[in-house]
Amino acid sequence: MKAAPARLTGRCDSEEVCLMCWFTPMPMMNGSVVMEVLVKSNGLGILMEDKRFSININGFAKMDKEKKNTVYTIGTKVTNMKDVLSLKEVSRPLWATYRQAPVVMIGQVPGSKIILLSDTFFDDFSAVEVAIDSCWIGSLSCPQKNFSSSIMDTIATESTLFIRQNQLVYYFTGSYSALHMETSGSVLWTRILNNICVKKLNPVPFSVNNTEYVIAIGGGWQDGEFFLISVKDGIVSVSGSMKPKNGTVCEFIQSQECAILWIVFATTGNKFVLLVEDLVRGGYYIVSYRQAQEKFQLLYQLPKFIPKGSDKGFVMLLGTEQYTNHTLIPRGLALNPFTMMLYIWGNVVLQSSDMVNYIYLSSFPSTSFIKYFVHSYQGHYACVTDNEEIWVSMEGSSLLVKVYPSDPWRLHRTLEIIRKAIEYGDKEAIISVFYDRDGLKQLLYIENKEGKARVIKRGVPLDSVLTYRQLNSAPYHQMTYDGKEYIQFTHRCPFAVMHIVDQPLPQRFTRMEHYRAEPPKVMNPTKFHNVKSLSVYQGLIFQLLWLHSAYNRPYADPVHDPTWRWWKNKEQDAEYYFYVAGIRKSSGGVYVNMDKYVKVYKLKADHELPPQIYLDKKNAYSFIVFLSIRTAKQSLGETAAENSLDAIWITVILSHPKYVAVKLERQELISRGSVLYEVMISDTGLFPNQDLSGKNLLKGSVIFKVAHSSVNCYHYTANGPRIKGTKMMLINIGCPPGKRLAFDITGTLQYTTKKNKRYFDCINPDPEMPCFFFSDAFYPSFLIQDMVTGHSGPFEGSYIFKIIGGGAFSQKEIRYFTEKDILRYNSVHGGTSKSLIWLREDTTFGETDEEGFHILSGADNGILFVCQKNSPCYDITPRDMAAPDYFFVVKVSNRDVDQTTYCDYALEFIIHVHGLRLSPTRAILLMQVSLFSLIGMVLAYIFIHIVGPSIKNFANNLYKRVEEAIVFRAASSITFSSSLSSQSSLSNLQSERSSQSSPNLVHTEKQ
Repeated sequence: MKAAPARLTGRCDSEEVCLMCWFTPMPMMNGSVVMEVLVKSNGLGILMEDKRFSININGFAKMDKEKKNTVYTIGTKVTNMKDVLSLKEVSRPLWATYRQAPVVMIGQVPGSKIILLSDTFFDDFSAVEVAIDSCWIGSLSCPQKNFSSSIMDTIATESTLFIRQNQLVYYFTGSYSALHMETSGSVLWTRILNNICVKKLNPVPFSVNNTEYVIAIGGGWQDGEFFLISVKDGIVSVSGSMKPKNGTVCEFIQSQECAILWIVFATTGNKFVLLVEDLVRGGYYIVSYRQAQEKFQLLYQLPKFIPKGSDKGFVMLLGTEQYTNHTLIPRGLALNPFTMMLYIWGNVVLQSSDMVNYIYLSSFPSTSFIKYFVHSYQGHYACVTDNEEIWVSMEGSSLLVKVYPSDPWRLHRTLEIIRKAIEYGDKEAIISVFYDRDGLKQLLYIENKEGKARVIKRGVPLDSVLTYRQLNSAPYHQMTYDGKEYIQFTHRCPFAVMHIVDQPLPQRFTRMEHYRAEPPKVMNPTKFHNVKSLSVYQGLIFQLLWLHSAYNRPYADPVHDPTWRWWKNKEQDAEYYFYVAGIRKSSGGVYVNMDKYVKVYKLKADHELPPQIYLDKKNAYSFIVFLSIRTAKQSLGETAAENSLDAIWITVILSHPKYVAVKLERQELISRGSVLYEVMISDTGLFPNQDLSGKNLLKGSVIFKVAHSSVNCYHYTANGPRIKGTKMMLINIGCPPGKRLAFDITGTLQYTTKKNKRYFDCINPDPEMPCFFFSDAFYPSFLIQDMVTGHSGPFEGSYIFKIIGGGAFSQKEIRYFTEKDILRYNSVHGGTSKSLIWLREDTTFGETDEEGFHILSGADNGILFVCQKNSPCYDITPRDMAAPDYFFVVKVSNRDVDQTTYCDYALEFIIHVHGLRLSPTRAILLMQVSLFSLIGMVLAYIFIHIVGPSIKNFANNLYKRVEEAIVFRAASSITFSSSLSSQSSLSNLQSERSSQSSPNLVHTEKQ
């Protein structure tokens, strides 16, 4: 994402920019509460170093809306740091789930229930007094030497915090809406293992099957026992005592009393490795416990004394070596699951790659005792002693080097103080030492001369200190060349220059998906963004991430890109939007360039080995390494033997040689003074698991090391010296993340039409779900889509085709079948003619699995729909004049039948089939009805043609008679009405005459 410049509001007394900053959206995604942001300069102006920030969700804090400050749900925040920390601090370990815990913590604050809590991996932090009861529960079963209110052990997982105070263990689950949680979070600290005397908690840095673990070691009467605490979806559960039925580990080593000192959980082999001390006879044992078999196994018995060292820096413990008088006292174990290196640490460091055979690293002094062990899981580790010494080493190396305190460290510190670096003070105390993504770090309490205190996280400058160490210890001699005196240092590094070339495109193997986004253009002439444009930018990033996470369509899109559906309907108007923006008439004063929100597929290699790669079955990763000796000017005074190609050799250390093979081909380019190594890392194809994309991978590693280069080779960069010559690369064996199986609807339509030489679509076609005709053969084809590289190709492997559900006429009618029904409808044991719903088109191929399901492949994929009796698509009653249609839910899986990949491709999709046939009974009934109807129509036709003329004449005669009767009736009614009218007129005339004569008579009488 490119940052958007914005001017901050406030008083500005100048016409120039006073206060400004750069904004980028915060791309949070569901399913994760851990995020890191890397900020880089655009290369213009002042040279700025890259800066990494942790932006995690803190589920143990909330905002007080009234006081507008942070309130912690786990306790009370402590504001005065001097009441908590001092220069008398001793370092303690930081334990958390590796790169998965959003909040980390450190305890062991003397005399108080305070922990140091941080959601930025201690870029900043808060001191919190946890809200638990300080109880004294000492007893005969759990004796306590003394009471302490300090929190002794602290372990952070993705959703839950665990602490131990004395023998009491508590947990607190945070409130995380972004995670899949089955609980809303804790309100109070909850105590677990109530009846157990817990003397120590051990972390499990890596989760297994989305479950995180914490190991509780018993004490008192539970000595020799341990318990497993698991966290899944926020729910905490505790196992019983982890032991077989025949007793504890004490009984296994035949000891009356023993104690477990440390336990590591080897997630790869699903076993626990215990460091056990025999308290009666003395002696220490390495014992493994497999939970599935419920049995212990003795791996190694440690010698009682420390072996004598050698000038090689290591001693192989074969039983024939010589020993000193110093007692060997181990304190703990450390396991790197990537390299499978097990370390036993105490007043010695023993190293093993198989947990059975060990070597003694004699460069570590037996007078020092290691307090805790720190892994980077990237090829480096560190040890912190009781005297606060820091020793470092590299995986695969036998050399341990003390970097703090040391003369090179003091030299580096002096130079930094001269430079007035704020990370260094007059007095300091180490709070903790740990690794983050940027390397080894120290959490320090620092006071200056005035007594002002602060707590900072400071990087341990390993490259600089180791470089100074080499300069201080490198032998040199005086020499004369061309009459001038020189000091000639002996080069301990066997090579001068190393280049890595001819690497493949990285995304195919690193499986890292990349998107590019730029802020929208603003119409403001100053080009400064406002709240509206920044809101648009935030919405665009949210939509981009939603498309990324929701791109799981079973049908393959024509364009294999999540952003294609975003712009497909607006791309044709892109030029119009550009024109409108050019005349500054864009809606809302914001212009969004669609081409600036894309997925990036073809990144170039940067001539560095990636931190990790993923290998599918028979995949190979290859590259070339060039190693050159020093030139004549650089090797001034050196002999040919000191600067020779014969001294340059690359060695390889594999964690899983059974599953990963490395091939090295060496070529000497004498004329160029170089050695060329062609390197190929390949999968052997022997990994037994087949799983979903990115799930249950075998974690391994390969370490490339130039002989005699450990802490001896370095080169200078703009940011200081860098150690070179050793590189560890993580290897994940299994199905790489980002690969999926999709139904190729376009290819299926084309090939089905070609084979059937016709295509009938539905009456009402749906472009998103085309129809297939029931009577035609169906040829499904599938694509393997790589979401990381953008590659999409046909799936040629074998697979099982099942119909697991369906419904007639509409998708709303779909119902899923039971397992029993699926077997009946799809397997060869389902009916008399094999499966009930569909059959193979080519019956010559009859390969099935153990349950009788058909095994199809790219070359044998023809299907005929039959819908036999007792199948759900049998005898569908039509609703109208059209033939019935049916929606089939299809499941395709290559699990256990495809030997070309480690991926378990499981796909469910719907196909629409129309033109279903009627059942024989209904067809006969329909035929009978149709036949009777036809016969009836024919008889009616014959009847009409034979009897028709007579009926017509009769009808005509009848019509005439009726007509004549109507006419006669009408004439009669007319005659009657006329006579009636004449009679009425005569009577009227007589009445008029009589009325006229009556007045005359009256007049006469009067007279």
